[in-house]
Amino acid sequence: MERIGKIFKFMKEHDLPCITIKDVYTIRYLTGFTGDSSILYADDRIAVLVTDGRYIDQACSELKYCRVQEYKGNIWETIAELAGAHQKVGFDGDAFSYEDAKALQAALAATVEMVSVSLRTLRLIKDERELESLWQASKIADGAFERLLKEIKAGMTEKELAARLEYYMRSLGSEGVSFDTIVASGHRSALPHGAPTDKVVEVGDFVTFDFGAMYNGYHSDTTRTIVMGMANSWHREIYTVVQEAQYRGMKAAKPGITGKELDAEIRDYIESRGYGRYFTHGLGHGVGLEIHELPNINSKGDIPLQEGMVFSIEPGIYIQGRGGVRIEDSVVLTKEGAHSLTTLKKTLMEIV
Repeated sequence: MERIGKIFKFMKEHDLPCITIKDVYTIRYLTGFTGDSSILYADDRIAVLVTDGRYIDQACSELKYCRVQEYKGNIWETIAELAGAHQKVGFDGDAFSYEDAKALQAALAATVEMVSVSLRTLRLIKDERELESLWQASKIADGAFERLLKEIKAGMTEKELAARLEYYMRSLGSEGVSFDTIVASGHRSALPHGAPTDKVVEVGDFVTFDFGAMYNGYHSDTTRTIVMGMANSWHREIYTVVQEAQYRGMKAAKPGITGKELDAEIRDYIESRGYGRYFTHGLGHGVGLEIHELPNINSKGDIPLQEGMVFSIEPGIYIQGRGGVRIEDSVVLTKEGAHSLTTLKKTLMEIV
């Protein structure tokens, strides 16, 4: 029964007679349904996607191992009817709002216990189909950035560069952008999430590009920082520290290490080079159907890393008023270590 079988296993392990799932990414992962505004219900007998008339035909064509049921009126009343006499109902609390939970509770009998569970761990280990989609997304993003590199010149604006990069990703087959593309130049490259502006890119600027493509719903996530013109000694110094930190992160990522331990090891290195206070975010995050998912590669990452996990390694240094550097690859973890999903070079690129 492919992935849908995971939810039956989950219910058994957590002593749940039935479960109600609202998260669109979990529903897509378990069933293949690419729409939204729907609820997946499952018990020990059936799995049912409850949706409205807009998605009936789509759901019937996309789902193989799941029944499709149209609701009219109140979706929670339909879920309550499916739950029937069950006295305990699980729900994915990460996706339910307070109002959702209240509405479901109101539709159920007063004696029914609602149990909040997290389903985020179901998608931790990527299967071969997922890895292929992640590879394709990264390939598209790589090709788009390589095209852009041939056109970058002083005088272009950050917005213009972002628009061209997004156009190239689309033209190469991306379903959309993984997130709002970041292009930040000069002193603005010290902003980790610097949205592109009308600022003109000038000779002497660091320019940071953080971008991602989508393929079959799966995201890529890559960051590269370039220099406009010839790099000076400061450019080379800060870039070399980040480049070495990223290399060390790639080498240290092995099955069994936790995200917290990996983050600390690279943070200690940057601290030893005198830039610790300028590394202001976690080392990375999981990548998949969501651009940010488990595992966490930061001070809260207590999950031991395993083969098949996909996550980013993205150290950065950001010096306010002057500029910054980030280098990021998304990687798949194997028994040998971390394998990058991108082929873009990481040596300092000077655009002259």
